[in-house]
Amino acid sequence: MTDVREQILSVEQKYKLFKQQQFIFITALERSRENARDKTEPVSTVTQVQRYMNHHCSNSTDRRIFSLFLEIISDLEGILKHLETSLSSKNTSSEGLNTCREILSLNSNISELRAHYPHNEINRLSCDEARNFYGGIVSVIPLALDLLNTYSRGGAQRVTPTATETSQQTVAKNAEMVEGLDKDTSNKLSRYKEGAGGWHAGKPAWKPPGNTRR
Repeated sequence: MTDVREQILSVEQKYKLFKQQQFIFITALERSRENARDKTEPVSTVTQVQRYMNHHCSNSTDRRIFSLFLEIISDLEGILKHLETSLSSKNTSSEGLNTCREILSLNSNISELRAHYPHNEINRLSCDEARNFYGGIVSVIPLALDLLNTYSRGGAQRVTPTATETSQQTVAKNAEMVEGLDKDTSNKLSRYKEGAGGWHAGKPAWKPPGNTRR
């Protein structure tokens, strides 16, 4: 995993640079959406950004920031494939990686994605309208990085336990059940004794009234 961690650190450095230019990215999207006559819909896919760069860029600054965004997406896809190859040979689950793959897919609708605290990309958008249009696209990279970081640090879980593990788990569960039953039985018996007149405490047996000999 050392190689993967180094790749992630490299992407994180690129993303710091991109994040500092988020305003430039949003401005470029605004201009490109206007050129594409696409102002009524949110930016919902990575492919949309690619299309803007190829067909609707009006200057080199916009093209450069789009290129940086797409380069980071490509780097993250490479890390994802590396992790999938590594984890598939270790019988580990990939639910988080499946989610990451969906997020990074060029045609996935990511318009509803939101990177919340501790991320601040959404808060840096100027108004509710901007958040509705661009909240998803600015959330793709931080959310994908979170998932990849989790797996690169050993956050994956086993899909199928070994036979030994299964046996140990069964024994442990049975022991817990027995212990629970023992405690339950003991508690019930104690309550029963207390409610039965305290016969266990050595009290005299009850006698009906009027039959006491003088």
